[in-house]
Order: sequence, then C-alpha cells, then structure tokens
Amino acid sequence: MEITHLVADDELQEPGALVGAIDVGSNAMRLGIAAQDDQGVPRLIQRYREPVRLGHDAFTTGILSPQTMDEAVEAFRQFRRILDQHHVEKYRATATSAMRDAANGCELIARIAEETGIELNLISGEEEARLVHYSISRRVDLSNQFTLLIDMGGGSVEVTLCDDGEIISAQSFKIGTVRLLEMLGQEGDFNTLLSEYLDGTRKKLREQIGRRKTKQCVATGGNAAAIGELACQLLGTASPDQISLAELGDLIRTLAELSFEERIRDLGLRPDRADVILPAAMVFHEIMVLAGAETMIMPDASLLDGVMLDMVDNEQRTFNSQRRNLLAWARSLKKKYHVDRKYGKHVAKLALELFDQMHGLHGLGHRNRLLLELAAKVHEIGMYVRVGGHHRHAAYLISVAPLLGLSAEEKTLLAQVVRYQRKAAPNETHELFAALNAEDQQTVWHLSALLRLAIALNKERRNRVENVEVEIDSQDITLHLEGHGDLLLERWAALKTSAYIEQAFGLRLHIDLNLTN
Repeated sequence: MEITHLVADDELQEPGALVGAIDVGSNAMRLGIAAQDDQGVPRLIQRYREPVRLGHDAFTTGILSPQTMDEAVEAFRQFRRILDQHHVEKYRATATSAMRDAANGCELIARIAEETGIELNLISGEEEARLVHYSISRRVDLSNQFTLLIDMGGGSVEVTLCDDGEIISAQSFKIGTVRLLEMLGQEGDFNTLLSEYLDGTRKKLREQIGRRKTKQCVATGGNAAAIGELACQLLGTASPDQISLAELGDLIRTLAELSFEERIRDLGLRPDRADVILPAAMVFHEIMVLAGAETMIMPDASLLDGVMLDMVDNEQRTFNSQRRNLLAWARSLKKKYHVDRKYGKHVAKLALELFDQMHGLHGLGHRNRLLLELAAKVHEIGMYVRVGGHHRHAAYLISVAPLLGLSAEEKTLLAQVVRYQRKAAPNETHELFAALNAEDQQTVWHLSALLRLAIALNKERRNRVENVEVEIDSQDITLHLEGHGDLLLERWAALKTSAYIEQAFGLRLHIDLNLTN
C-alpha cells in the first residue's frame, strides 16, 4: 500500500470529524481521508493507494479473475481498517469503468460488502464527469469562458464541455490508458497503433466539441498530475500545474525514446505509471488539438475530491448545482436542435405555475419539478428529426443524451413525460411506460398532464397568457387566465386537454378568462 501523509498525525481531528472516499478505478484503488474546514469544505489529509489493476481483466477477458477479486477484497479490508482506525463514520465508495465492464463486477461488489461492510456504488460515466466537474469548479474559475474538462482514467476518458462554468455536454470515451495498453500491447510501433485507434474517436470528439474553440483545457487524474511533474523535471516548464501544447508534444517525444525500464529507473515512475504515461500524454495531446487549446492546466482536483464535496455539501447546494448544469444542458440542446427558446421558456413558466399551485393534487417534490421544467424547455427538440411524431423523437434524443445530475430512473421519467406531451395517453401496451412501477407511472401522468396544459396555454406561440391562477374544489380544476388579447384560442386548446387532465387528476377542467386589455 502506498500512503501519502498530507498532514502530521497529531493534526488529525477528533473521531467523527473526518470523512472518507474510495475510488475504485481501472489502474488502482484509492482511499482519501479529509477533515472539514470552518466552511465545511473537506481538506484531504491522507491518501492511500492499492495497485490493484482491475482493468487488466476487465479489458481483456471481460471477467475479473479469482486472484484479482481476492486482491480487491484484501485492499478493501485494508481500507476498512484505516477507516476504523481514524474513526471515520461518514464515507462513500465508488467504482468506475473497469467495474462497469466486468461481467462479474456485481459479484465482487457483493463480496466486498459481505467481507468488509463497505457498500461500493457503481457510477456511470456521466456521474463521474459530474463529480469531477464539482471538484474542479471549487478550485478553478470557469466563469465567462468556454472550457474543456478532460478526466483521464484507466478505462475511459470523460470529456466535459463547460460554458460559463456550467456543463453543457459530457461524453465518455473508451480510450483510458489501461484499456489502450491491454488492447494495443506495449510491443511494436505503439505510437502508430494508438494513432490509428484514435481515428475511431476523433469524429465523436469533433461532434461533441463542434466549432467552438477553447484556449485552455483542464485535465484531472493521476496521469495529468504526473505529466505536469515530468514536464518540470525534463523540460524545465514554469509550473507542474500547466503545460502548453508544444511542451506536451516535446514531452511525448522524450517519453517515446525511453523504454519502460528507463522510465522507472531514470524518471522514478512506479511500474503501473511508467507503462501508461505515454498513451495518457498522447490522448491529452489529441484532445487539445481537436479543441484548439493552447494550454492545459492540472489543478488539485479529482473524483475522490468531488465525491467528498458531494457528500458533505447540504442537499440544497448539491441540487442547485445539478439544476444549473441541467438547465445549461437544456439551453445547449435547444441551440443544437434549433428550438424556439423564448417559446420554450414561457411554456416552462406556465408549467411551473401549474405545478406549484396544484401541489396538493400531485404531491411531487422539487426533483420532479425540475423534470417538468426541463421537459417544458426541450419538448420540441424532436422536430429537428421530423415534425411528424416529434414527441417520440424528442423522447429518444433525451434517452440517449448524457444528463449529469439525473439518475437513470429520472432520465427515463423525463423522456416519458416528453413522450406524452401530445397524441396518445400513457398505456400499458406501451413497453417503456409499462416497465415503470406504479408510482412512476402516476408521476408521468401528472407531469405530462401539466406539460400538455402549459403547451396548450401558449397555443399561438405568442406568450399571451401572462399568469395562471388555479382554483381547486372537490370536483373541478378552474384556471383563471390573465393575459393579452381574447385568449379564445388558448382557452379552446386548454379545454381540448380536459379528458387527459381528468384522467390524470380525477377532476374536471374549467377555464375562466381575465383579460388585461
């Protein structure tokens, strides 16, 4: 086990004051222990690393061998002892690419829980990107610029685009360093093989990045930090926290001239870093070129740090961060698919007014309110594919989009709400709707009914309904509309949803007009 002490033992705080996070990656397993400062922000005080390379099995055979599983369980026994030794009661363990790819990953998760009592959570590439962004955003000012975040692991590389600090796109690419080594090997002309392999990802990267260019990338992960240190050591760069594109190219040529053994002997690299450092540098260089970036910075940010921040922050702060990112995603999606943004914004305003005033009927919480807001803003994206059946096309586009901050279940709900914005009502013969549990089916009914009604109230797309007041009694829902013009078309369109509203809420719909001029 490799142990890094960031403070002296006598500085460790009282029992219960520490938090822990475990990151099970493709190249190694890491445990971080942190103390919270006066503002409640975790400050890493000790770091432990176990060199268990799950990616060797996961990316070759697709199955973790008994020996690898035994090593992983033993690493977690060590982590358990360390957590108990420091009286760490609040901790979270996450697993990423290799565990996602291994066919028997769930078996290992069950063994770890049974033998150590530590519950290991398998997170998606999107959630990994969100947590890394969370860490970076607390340490780097990302405002007023377009920024590319690159988090490189052993199994995958998460590429996240940020505009004014908020995530607008994220995608996971299977070009992690350990995966590349296992697929391409270390013998022969590795550089040529790697370049040819990257051809398959260049198109997807170009599509994600688009025409926008960024002067600066932000890189995280152990290889990013190692590249910064090596650039200082070999090239005499000004700081280990930043490297230019030209300097990175020089470093790649220097590393390529050294054998695996020379990187260990002459550069002081660990064996499990010496073999992955060159492909890591080449992938960083490739992404920088595609993004038009001149420099890459390597802040003290990581998945471990993001997990800790997410764990200690209060629920409201975490939710606000997720909401900002999701709304930024919605704006980006509307721009990509040429949606009328003002129209979508007004539909969202009306939908949320209905949601808030009808809370006594549906009883849904703030996360479902966010789903309705997102659905209202992006419900027309399917028209980019085809006007006919655009509700189904929109649902599909949402189902395949990376949505940072939403669980898989929430993403499914969002797609279904958009699916039922028009035409047919939810039906047990519809496969995706039928797969939902009874509570989620009811949520889809309620949110899609509110979305349909909000769309109807903006029928002419002229934003004429300014306010809606809802009156509810034992039999009826009465909407009092305030706005400009006669609102007769809006009233007619809203009443056409009455059968759907009655099926969703069990009450009849009435419309009362209150015109301002």
